[in-house]
Amino acid sequence: MEFSSIPIIVIICYLIGEIYKVIFNNNHKLYKLIPILNAMLGGILGVLIFFTNKEIMLNVSNVWSAICIGIVSGVSSTGTNQIIKKIFKNKNN
Repeated sequence: MEFSSIPIIVIICYLIGEIYKVIFNNNHKLYKLIPILNAMLGGILGVLIFFTNKEIMLNVSNVWSAICIGIVSGVSSTGTNQIIKKIFKNKNN
């Protein structure tokens, strides 16, 4: 149960990134903002989880650690997107 907040942040940030792509369809200049959006959203989610139920966030002791964990989890959703994209690209070839 201790590590449940990290995948939750990654999944939420991944889904928000995909929704962002649908909203700004085919505007690749705005796609560059997705990692920044995910980092900010991850930090916000880290703080929310810290104040609501800090036990599931690796038992962090202060809000700065929660922000850092949230930002890293949010940015890792961008890497997750790239992994999924490469897997499906290789299967189609």
